[in-house]
Amino acid sequence: GLLPALYVNERGEIIDCPDPKAGLYIKSRTGKLVHAKLPENSLAFQVGETMQIHTGGWLQATPHAVRGCNVGNVTRETFAVFMEPEYHSSMNLPDGRTVEDTQCIEAEKWLPGSV
Repeated sequence: GLLPALYVNERGEIIDCPDPKAGLYIKSRTGKLVHAKLPENSLAFQVGETMQIHTGGWLQATPHAVRGCNVGNVTRETFAVFMEPEYHSSMNLPDGRTVEDTQCIEAEKWLPGSV
């Protein structure tokens, strides 16, 4: 889960975001970069690679990046909770699905080049 970002000035006061380009960006399934602005008092969920594997590729991880605030003495604060498999456990695919289903070329073309 992810909460909306807060922006804090040097006095520790919560302020409106002074940088309209700051925040969470996601890539849509068409490859378009989208500035994802969460409404106040909301909770967002983003599909990650673990869910991609556990669903056998039916759900695809969301390529994303965060841009910090480009205004001096202002920080971007948020709270995210990640759910991950146990370190030494296996991640099984659903019956009838293959590793190739989870890593299809269609999904891979939207991942950043460093992945």
